Amino acid sequence: MIIKSILGAGCALLFFGLGANASTVPLNVISYNFPLAGGGGGASATLNGVPVEIFCDDFANDLNAPSSQPADVTTLSSNANLSDTRFGSISSNGWTTITLSDGDSFFNNPGSGSTALARYEMAAYLVSLYNRGPGNNTSNNNEIQEAIWTIMDPKAEGAVIDPSGLSPDSYLEQAVSWYVSMNTAGNQAALNSFLSQFEIVSSADMTYPNGVGVGGFQEQIVMNPVVTPEPRGGVWLLLSLLVVGFLAMRRSRGPTDR
Repeated sequence: MIIKSILGAGCALLFFGLGANASTVPLNVISYNFPLAGGGGGASATLNGVPVEIFCDDFANDLNAPSSQPADVTTLSSNANLSDTRFGSISSNGWTTITLSDGDSFFNNPGSGSTALARYEMAAYLVSLYNRGPGNNTSNNNEIQEAIWTIMDPKAEGAVIDPSGLSPDSYLEQAVSWYVSMNTAGNQAALNSFLSQFEIVSSADMTYPNGVGVGGFQEQIVMNPVVTPEPRGGVWLLLSLLVVGFLAMRRSRGPTDR
């Protein structure tokens, strides 16, 4: 009974420690690399101590540099769990239709291309098009940011801001064309290979009163992430559990016969 109690307590401690820390890590924003009109663009940061580049996908919130905050990290894939992201709970008919200045529109009905995952996939594709040189503030980057904000636009958020005054239409068309070509049965392996290069970094402090994550910092996308290490506390708990188990096994065997 004593052994079972010790092992049970150790397992419970391990589960609690890992469960509490597994998805939430510190995000430390250092400086903006290429701030764009009205915000957004790219910034240098560390994610759980790992240097990364982050890119804005959220026009309705702010992120300061420098700053530190807890973040939830979601790796993109064609079946990614988006429950910790700002827009992952938006229904297919909860998105604003993507409309171009010439009147063409995309994804104006629920179905393929109007899901939260589709929007994140297209945003990741657009992030891959950025000119990421430090200090770069070209008009192309402004257009890409406008296209990302237009794609990541739930109806509940209202009109997308347009501080640059530039048309994002050419990049919206590229993103839609890329999405349609990649989301086919024959391209699933290539799609997942591409998406695995991206992580969504979301505020751990959000609430979801209307499906959209409310509060916390401006959501970001990381490109080409280094594998984010698990919090160190989980490692020490695992080592402690192994020691507890070893001592309990020795006690159960009793004195060694000579």
